[in-house]
Amino acid sequence: MRKFSRSLQMPLVLAAFAMMGITACQKNEAGVTIPQVVDPVITNGKDTIYLGDSLKLSPALSNIAGTPTYQWMVNGTIVSTDSSFLFKPTERGDYTISYRVTAGNAQSPLYYRIKVLEPFENGYLIVNEGNFPGLGSVNFYRNGDDTMMLNVYSRVNPGKTLGTTTEYGAIHNNILYMVSKQGAFVAANAFSLKETGRIASLPAEGHAFLGVDNSRGLLSTGDGIYQVNLATFTLGPKVAGISGEAGGMTKTDSYIFVLTQTDGVVVLNISDFSVVAKPVKADVGFAKSQDGRVWAGTGTNLYSIDGSTLAVKAYTVPFTIYDSWGFWNPGSFSGSRYENAIYFAQTGQYGGGTNIYKFVPGIDTTLTVPLVKLPADKELYGAGVRFNSRDTTLVVTAMKPGYGTNSQQNTLLIYNAINGTLKKSIDYTGYFFPAMPVSN
Repeated sequence: MRKFSRSLQMPLVLAAFAMMGITACQKNEAGVTIPQVVDPVITNGKDTIYLGDSLKLSPALSNIAGTPTYQWMVNGTIVSTDSSFLFKPTERGDYTISYRVTAGNAQSPLYYRIKVLEPFENGYLIVNEGNFPGLGSVNFYRNGDDTMMLNVYSRVNPGKTLGTTTEYGAIHNNILYMVSKQGAFVAANAFSLKETGRIASLPAEGHAFLGVDNSRGLLSTGDGIYQVNLATFTLGPKVAGISGEAGGMTKTDSYIFVLTQTDGVVVLNISDFSVVAKPVKADVGFAKSQDGRVWAGTGTNLYSIDGSTLAVKAYTVPFTIYDSWGFWNPGSFSGSRYENAIYFAQTGQYGGGTNIYKFVPGIDTTLTVPLVKLPADKELYGAGVRFNSRDTTLVVTAMKPGYGTNSQQNTLLIYNAINGTLKKSIDYTGYFFPAMPVSN
């Protein structure tokens, strides 16, 4: 989509007059009456809409002499000569819509700046396990709304399904990769959720996905790591040197970090996936902090690994960081992009928990007071916590404690990641069993 046309730019003074909607009758020294826009409909001439939606533009006018004529242009192309214009875009992107009214022997212009987004671009995707042995699903929360959009993947892709226990989602190069423990490994456009590819079955229980570059990815499973050809979306060979359960993965400029049940953290060379080191035995992770360190934990130990030298530093925490190998999930570790901090939850041996901690190396190393304590009738489920860099919030998935019908009482909680205050709480119903939030 073309950006704003330079030919459509107008002097700042003229733009100000057009958008302010001057209502007084204005004449120049020769007695020319200038038509005025008294209401442009959109505040400041700017708005955001979504594909599939439409926007009616009908500016209110005054000070009209004679019979007026109109002209509407979208990104430099004339599209209408009516007094109003229904804008219904067919592609995402940034649009300049120019309006010009001519009355008598004078004109007044008005400019709109409209951003068009795909339906699932501005918010959080929630990847759900599903009610075993049922299939996984995806829900979506749009920023600013008070409701959750349910089962959006199946609605966009009629007749297509995810696998059983869909436990992981990751966005790489605008593609959402969804990994299920059994069944299909699925790729979809992260903005529209239209499916772009699938691998019908995996050689072992699927766990997590990491995008390495434009053509390569890695898939962790119950039996090691497999290469993924992203161009053809097919599985490649198994990575040598890793066997048994493998889980979370992350990368730096030179290395890939993999959590394994047997060896803890295994570091791979990013160019050829050869094993470089096994720096520490950990079970849960990863998060990356701004200082270049990679974080993981196990028991009462929190570990930071230098992303360049692989040097390890240990911190003691006042509670147990439980592993999840027997019922694998991605874990709650998440890093901030705006300060040198990481976040993780205090869970029970089999998940759950209500406390979320913020850890700032060198400033807060005690972990005695949680940043967030969930309401009394809610507990964490799945990964539970993810930092959202778009608006500096923590996105938290929770359920009503207990079993049976309690499990269909879900809540999406959005907290200020700096001070832990609750910004929004969205309740929704269904046996979803949320695995993790994923943000565009």
